Amino acid sequence: MSYKHILVAVDLSESSRVVIDKAVTLARGGNSKVSFVYVDVDSVAITPQEESEMQQELQAMATLSNYPIAETLVVIGDLHMKLAGIAKERNVDLLVCGHHHKFLSSLFSSVPKVANAVEADLLVVYLDH
Repeated sequence: MSYKHILVAVDLSESSRVVIDKAVTLARGGNSKVSFVYVDVDSVAITPQEESEMQQELQAMATLSNYPIAETLVVIGDLHMKLAGIAKERNVDLLVCGHHHKFLSSLFSSVPKVANAVEADLLVVYLDH
């Protein structure tokens, strides 16, 4: 199955490379549009300077992906709500995100909320670090 628009949720850490690589592999097979999003769940507001720095990090990840990235977004708010809204607004048909298998993740995982909120296929990539 090929996808028209793949949204990749990244956390700006090195482990995002694994998520990006998986999404790009899928995108190459179907010549899909790819967008990146970083959702800052810890802030109520960000300064233009902070947003610019995050955009620069996303652009660096986009360059390293060796695939044309259509859009990079920095947003703040609840992860599942923001991802659902972006996916709907931009006709995303696949959301790719990562998941760390740690004790706290098993207690407070956002994956079920994302799965219930997003109206698109969801690929959760296991991150072992």
